[in-house]
Amino acid sequence: MARALVLGNGQLTVCFDEQGVLRDLYYPHVGLENHLNGTRHRIGLWWDGNFSWLDGNDWNVKSSYENRSMLGQISYDHKSLGLRVVVRAVVYNEIPVMVRSVTFYNPEKRVKKIRVFFGQEFIIAETRFRNTGFYDPTKNAIIHYKGRRVFLVNGSSQNGGISDYTVGMFGFEGKEGSFRDAEDGVLTKNAVEHGPVDSVVAFEVDCEGLNTAEVFCWLCAAHTMDEAYKYNDIVLQKTAHGVMHSTTSFWQAWAEAKPLDFFGLPDKVVQTYYNSLFVLRAHLDEKGGIVASLDSDMMLYGKDSYTYVWPRDAAFVAIALDKAGYSSVTKRFYDFCGKVLHDDGYLHHRFQPDYSLGSTWQSTTIQKDWLRNKILQLPIQEDETATVIWGLWQHYKYSNDIEFIESIYKPFIEKATEFMLEFRDKYTGLPIQSYDLWEEISGVSTYTCASVCGGLQAASRFATILGKYNHAHSYSLAVSELVKSMRSYLFDTEMNSFVRGLQVEGISVKKLRVVDASSLFGLWYYEVMDRKDPMFVGTQKAVEEKLHLKGGIGGFIRYENDLYYKDEKTSKSNPWIVTTMWEVQRKMKFSETVDELKALGEELNWVIDRMGDLPVMAEQFHPDTGAPLSAMPLAWSHSVFVETVLLYIERMQQLTIK
Repeated sequence: MARALVLGNGQLTVCFDEQGVLRDLYYPHVGLENHLNGTRHRIGLWWDGNFSWLDGNDWNVKSSYENRSMLGQISYDHKSLGLRVVVRAVVYNEIPVMVRSVTFYNPEKRVKKIRVFFGQEFIIAETRFRNTGFYDPTKNAIIHYKGRRVFLVNGSSQNGGISDYTVGMFGFEGKEGSFRDAEDGVLTKNAVEHGPVDSVVAFEVDCEGLNTAEVFCWLCAAHTMDEAYKYNDIVLQKTAHGVMHSTTSFWQAWAEAKPLDFFGLPDKVVQTYYNSLFVLRAHLDEKGGIVASLDSDMMLYGKDSYTYVWPRDAAFVAIALDKAGYSSVTKRFYDFCGKVLHDDGYLHHRFQPDYSLGSTWQSTTIQKDWLRNKILQLPIQEDETATVIWGLWQHYKYSNDIEFIESIYKPFIEKATEFMLEFRDKYTGLPIQSYDLWEEISGVSTYTCASVCGGLQAASRFATILGKYNHAHSYSLAVSELVKSMRSYLFDTEMNSFVRGLQVEGISVKKLRVVDASSLFGLWYYEVMDRKDPMFVGTQKAVEEKLHLKGGIGGFIRYENDLYYKDEKTSKSNPWIVTTMWEVQRKMKFSETVDELKALGEELNWVIDRMGDLPVMAEQFHPDTGAPLSAMPLAWSHSVFVETVLLYIERMQQLTIK
């Protein structure tokens, strides 16, 4: 089930699914160590002898970010009884604590006695066993722990703290879990358990007729029990309501860092812009890594998830945040890249947010090349290195932090740029083969070449600013040489378009004669080619004709006959938010009138329509039904939406001044 809300502070990150169930809890890094890993933290209600878990079929559910803040709200309306429950959640911006409130609306005139149950199932450090849970009567709280990972559960209501509790096991010895113990409204008060441990706590309140009652429950994440108790004391001192209020206020102020005139864009677009900022911020670890997605459900259907730092994806997120006014936040990402840069000047495929290497399927050799010519290749996507350097230039433009740039020029910018200079084929003048943007083909893609042009251009500009004119000339000359080689080898006259890429074997060059959206995107985004250049025009026409979906939900696919998550029952490939917004951005960038730009602004509604009632964006969609597919939320989708909105505002300012 897709995630509907993501909340976090760089240490503790939580994700709720479409039913409002807590499904992911990452600590102490964003995306690293999911202590739920497929389990569920439920909320249940007991009233008048009835019991219902809020994720059951009896409730209509709607999730949103409220008050233009990283305050998650999940509204539940009972389908037959007229009951309404609202759950609100924050991750405290100061310490790793999540606070939730449950507000019950009593539709009758008489007083109702309500019991609210919170069920916890932990897989601490992503393993089911050797976990311990116990009730601490001195604190009236539940503790779950394993080694250096400790989670404390406590709460409050108008009647005091936890009124009932139990600790048990789930998924072991035929036991479903302690949540079943709650369904008669009374818990068995088992005080300790080890193994695959769960727990349930309850709070009892009286709700006056035609009125509301509120219960708070918080979870403290820590490395030690003493630390967990300290966090618990902080919440008790400030009160749970106070923590929620101050956190909400903090994120409201954060969102207004750069006041904007949206030039009449619909309220839904504006709200989605701010929601996207919160989603992006929640994907950023305190050490600077920006993970691609926190949706762990992908693990259920494959071998891995998207909870890694892809330098390219992360750079696009950083660029969007820089443009939105958050350079102090994105600086951490570029520090992160400096720490993980290989001594030879390149960035690996992907990383974990603690600086360690992520898993990969990219090989150091193509078997036939190794057997025949003993040729090795780097298991990288060169565009990831290039895009980070390009992103650094955007960071500098919006931050003017020349001291930071000077401090990382030699150890990072120069080293990465010298790698790009050296990593070129002597015969073609193009970059040596690496994996493409889509991580599917080892070759020399048009997009990778364009990104390298962008990285070299950015490095040349930095060198000029810092008075390193020999470097500036060398990098600028390399751009000219690379563009010339792109024209010679990557443009196909029969297609009248740049191809997806080519594969080089000795002096033999094989074109991959496929129209790819990233080829056109790379040409204009990295300022490689004038839009009136015949090769640009031909590629633009090919993308519009071959990749724009006719019928169905519309949008743009990645490339011809894209099979990733493709439904075998349809001939169409899936449109992506990224590729669709690339085309909107290109048209906005070159728009010439206000009316033309306003019409393009309406194309943002394509994304809004795909999202439905959820505040987060998927990677791609079914071409006919519009059902979200793959990771959700995807940080890259949110970043391209933010960048598109900001480009609309920038162009509107330019055109109205004219």
